[in-house]
Amino acid sequence: MDPITPFLKIIDPFLIAPFRLFDDPLLGWWAGMLVLAFWAVLLGEITVAVVFRVNRTHIAEQWKETSYYHEQSLKAKQSGDESAYEGINKLANEAYGKSFFLFLAMGMASIWPAFFAAAWLNLRFGEVALFLPRWLGGAELSFLAPFVLLYLAVRVLFSRAKRFIPFLSPPSVEPSSGDRQEGNR
Repeated sequence: MDPITPFLKIIDPFLIAPFRLFDDPLLGWWAGMLVLAFWAVLLGEITVAVVFRVNRTHIAEQWKETSYYHEQSLKAKQSGDESAYEGINKLANEAYGKSFFLFLAMGMASIWPAFFAAAWLNLRFGEVALFLPRWLGGAELSFLAPFVLLYLAVRVLFSRAKRFIPFLSPPSVEPSSGDRQEGNR
């Protein structure tokens, strides 16, 4: 038995409840999948908001460093000092790489609940096969295909709505104009 199964069995009554909202099993299954997708998106967004707030200072410093080296490399290029430009541009690329992977890691923090949901779905519905209509080829799908489609749809809709939810819309990490004028990193 894998280490996640005991945890999934503990939260199973909570996760299965939306699947039992309707007497019609097909309607209950789709409603449950939609609610599960929503919960996965919401939990992922809360995770990103918490991670952002915990790391806000580091993120702002990284952003400032990236902007600083970028501006300095442009100034060196404009002044015609090619060796200074290459040296500063190397530092700018390194700072950009750090920023890129920092934001990539934060983005990945938003999708971990989807993997837990998929593991739970496998535990509950792993043997269930869905068949596409004959006019769509009649192919057999696992439980995962509808969940992924619903998850992506909910994520897109939620991304448009989250700016109206104060806790989930993170503050800007861009350096203020005073920081740029002072020349501080």
